[in-house]
Amino acid sequence: MSEVVKFIGVGAVKSGSSWMASILEQHSEVSMSSRKEIAYFNTFNFNGTKNSSTDYGLDYYLKFWSKMKGVKGEVSPQYLFDYSAPQKIKNAFPDVQILIILRNPKDVLYSHFLYEQRFNQNIEPHLSFIQALDKYPYLIESARFSIQIKRYKEVFSPTNLHIYFLDNALKNPQEFSKRLYSDIGLNDIEFIPDFASINQSKQVGSKFVNSIIRFPSSIKQRIESSVFAISLNRLKASKLFIYIVKFRNKLLDKNIVPLIKPKLTKQEVNYVSDLLNEEIVELENLLGID
Repeated sequence: MSEVVKFIGVGAVKSGSSWMASILEQHSEVSMSSRKEIAYFNTFNFNGTKNSSTDYGLDYYLKFWSKMKGVKGEVSPQYLFDYSAPQKIKNAFPDVQILIILRNPKDVLYSHFLYEQRFNQNIEPHLSFIQALDKYPYLIESARFSIQIKRYKEVFSPTNLHIYFLDNALKNPQEFSKRLYSDIGLNDIEFIPDFASINQSKQVGSKFVNSIIRFPSSIKQRIESSVFAISLNRLKASKLFIYIVKFRNKLLDKNIVPLIKPKLTKQEVNYVSDLLNEEIVELENLLGID
């Protein structure tokens, strides 16, 4: 069936999933979704808000591969975090290959905080790292990979579950791409992509421009809670809306600049260690790695 999605990268957040998506997209046998991070199968977003896209039919999801040939797939790190995503994916595509790329949870926690504060602007700019962790527990939960991976192990067989580690992949990227291509069933696994496209830390360039670009989203949220929600849902399932969102994302991408990460203080390092040491031990035992 041409509409079957063969592989789905489910994360993890801030662990190289965008880099992995780039390596997949460059292969001539692969058809990646036209929209980066469709985020269709997750019931909730990272910050706990409801994901309205999950209520649309599968036809909406498949429109992101309109007239595309090849091995279809996508990457959305929201799926690893969400409790309901594994079963939803399994129900839609029983034989799909699940791709998970991981990173040290301590590094993930800090990167996710910076991304949410400096780029998504979901965290107030005056909050310190420790203050944000106390106020927004979803940041900590996003780095608890052992819980997330167990959910996928309960739903998918070992032959459909592929776990990679960013540090290892960066040390030997060609070996990583070869394994990646093999795991999703490509013929030419020797193809060498451009590995230089790893996603750098970023932040908003102009906050004024960013507020203008994001303004329609606030209008959409108000409509979703009004009597006009049904009409909006019909529009959101259309190709026109998909095109509009894609255009908006391009504008957002043009309004970003590289972020030089502030160095963590000794207090922050110790705080994160106390939070995640048990998680790291649990993850090591689960995956049999150091």
